[in-house]
Amino acid sequence: MEKKLIGIPIRKYKDLKTDVIGIYARYLDYFESNNLIVVFLTLNNYKYLINSLSCLALIGGGDVNAKIYNSLDTLDYDYELDKLEFLLIKEALERKLPIFGICRGLQILNIYFGGTLKEIPSSHLGLHNIKLKTDVVKSVNSFHHLCIDNLASNFSILAKSNDFVIEEIEDKKRMIFAIQYHPEINFDYEVINYFLSYLR
Repeated sequence: MEKKLIGIPIRKYKDLKTDVIGIYARYLDYFESNNLIVVFLTLNNYKYLINSLSCLALIGGGDVNAKIYNSLDTLDYDYELDKLEFLLIKEALERKLPIFGICRGLQILNIYFGGTLKEIPSSHLGLHNIKLKTDVVKSVNSFHHLCIDNLASNFSILAKSNDFVIEEIEDKKRMIFAIQYHPEINFDYEVINYFLSYLR
């Protein structure tokens, strides 16, 4: 099977006395085990690499700056990551590249298209159940305190949790599929295979 290139914006992590850039290894393992080649994207290189990509993944991370979508203050956010991901969404849409969002990725995609976020009404740390549009119930891993408040009008809802948090969204026309949970933790191949159907 031909390997596809998936672009992922890198993050900065505080490590003792210095900053470290990269992503958690579990993401690399998850995507590479699905026959994808991961390409790390930065503000300095994305314009040179975007045309070689088959798709884009926006993965988990810290909060998006709340001032982008409302007047609330965000105590801790990464300005460069927010900027990079907004630029990458724009570039991917222009090139008709499929976009896969995980956790923060779902949130920033909803914000990009005009949606908003809110504090989650209950704890979504660790395993919990979600209900798909097909009425199938599945157990997922979550680590987040924000969730979708107003859903951007281009998205349809594919799954919700028991407390009505939106867990999966899709824009078929633009080939965007995003989830609020973390499939890379337990290697949930169902969602990545669904996303990769956009590439076939």
